[in-house]
Amino acid sequence: MAVSKVSISEAKLACAICLDLLKSPATIPCGHNFCMECIGRCWHQEGGSETFRCPQCRETFSSRPSLSKNTILCEIVEDFSHADPACASREAVTSQGVLCDFCTDEKLEAVKSCVVCMASYCEVHLQPHSNNPVFSDHRLIDPVRDIERRKCPSHRKPLEVFCRTDQKCVCCLCAINEHRQHETVSVEEQVGELKKELHEQQTEVDKQLLETTEEIGKLQQKADSIKGMVLQVKHHTRNKCAELVKTIERAQKDVLRYLDGEEEAVLSRVEESMKLLRITLAGLQDSKQQLQAALESDDSLFVLQEHWRLNKPVHPVPISHCEADVNFSTVENAMTELSNHIAGQLHSCFNPHLEGEVSKDNEKEISTSPAIVYPMETKADLDSKQKADYVQHALRLTFDLNTAHKHLLLSDDNCTVTDVDPESVPYPEHPDRFSNFPQVLCAESLSGGRCYWEVEISGHWAGIGVTYRGIKRKGSNMCSLIGRNSLSWCLLYSNSKYSALHNKQEVSLQSGRYQRIGIYLDYPEGTLDFYGIDNTMSLIHRFKTEFTEPVYPAFWVFLGTSLRICWLD
Repeated sequence: MAVSKVSISEAKLACAICLDLLKSPATIPCGHNFCMECIGRCWHQEGGSETFRCPQCRETFSSRPSLSKNTILCEIVEDFSHADPACASREAVTSQGVLCDFCTDEKLEAVKSCVVCMASYCEVHLQPHSNNPVFSDHRLIDPVRDIERRKCPSHRKPLEVFCRTDQKCVCCLCAINEHRQHETVSVEEQVGELKKELHEQQTEVDKQLLETTEEIGKLQQKADSIKGMVLQVKHHTRNKCAELVKTIERAQKDVLRYLDGEEEAVLSRVEESMKLLRITLAGLQDSKQQLQAALESDDSLFVLQEHWRLNKPVHPVPISHCEADVNFSTVENAMTELSNHIAGQLHSCFNPHLEGEVSKDNEKEISTSPAIVYPMETKADLDSKQKADYVQHALRLTFDLNTAHKHLLLSDDNCTVTDVDPESVPYPEHPDRFSNFPQVLCAESLSGGRCYWEVEISGHWAGIGVTYRGIKRKGSNMCSLIGRNSLSWCLLYSNSKYSALHNKQEVSLQSGRYQRIGIYLDYPEGTLDFYGIDNTMSLIHRFKTEFTEPVYPAFWVFLGTSLRICWLD
């Protein structure tokens, strides 16, 4: 059989990782070849990542490809090595390090390479460079294997000049002949400018590392918060189901299964986002290490090669904004409504709302006995009055900034409040500020007369009422919520339904849907009326009590709801 000899360059048989001839070459799925040890070490350094990349074309694989020796390519490399005697010496250098060019018998390991002599020296043969003034201008660098490649192939002179026109290193003779019309600078000057670029790129990588780390921290906090919410709702669900008959046990299992599913789904999305960010973080750290190595190296050619390879734009980290906010309180409120319904409520469907909890002082929970359902009081039940009779008592109220919860954003005129949870407003610390529930009071106190004001609601959850100044501002128990104590009275607006709250007692109301609510306080008579405002005024509910001290208009808003105090002429 005739044997065809094909000329092949050493570069085509070099590993893209170690830059030496392939040793036990392995071919990965994308078709590129590497030393089996090099590619294995590269993938091992990627840590616990579930995806693996080709170091050359960056193609990713969902699982780590199995590595096996490419026997045909291995034979080609061996034939090439036998044909080129220089390869044998290079392999010896690879296994032992860089060897001294001047040792004759047993070659010692080199400690320095001279870029003028273009040779490497052991400690013994390096002494003339250290002691003889003749070599004082010879620049020594750490030992390099490819020192022959640092010579001009045409003139055998050191590559000391960089041609910016052709973007290549040349010797001084090339610079004054073939490249005399080109823009040329010294290698050191070019490296200095390239290092400035690498510094800028390193700064950007540091920035991306910081942003990625912070984003992982935020997602971890979100995951912890979700776990805490789920545990709280599970505890509440179990307590409520314990009070019900056996027919509710199936509902208990369904609710717990729903919570587990929601927790698993949400945490899965969070973990997936964190996984992607960790992969990005590993890539950024690898880039930083390579940039740092280039910046710290005094090997000019190495810096040039690294610059050509690394000088790529740093793309912004794709921050994944995971939709992890799940309203688990809906389940908690639904179970409360179910408990009341089984006990005798006339509700035909759930009406989600905040449910009382056990206070820090071991107060009893709100009674689960059937709540009284009052029919809506109509105009015929009251004195026949026109809106003008109320407007004459109208006030211009404003919110008190020092009482606003951190999740409530006030408008510049302090007449509109919006729930911006999970964002926080950087209010200063103040003893009057509500710390647990998104509530705010008005700055004006009311006493000794008749007062009227109107509010507009944009959203689905809001509480409107009045309170004495002594209502609790701090702590996590429900006693600091407007309407859940003896110091306050509240009309709760929840998904177009209304409830009246006072001293932990709740009354479900029959009423139409109104976005504008009028509030009339007759302090001497001890009445607090709430009206739905459209073309007419319709009474929603009236509280009858005896006020003993000045009251403050009070509000709470939830789930992105906005509430505006209307100024009437």
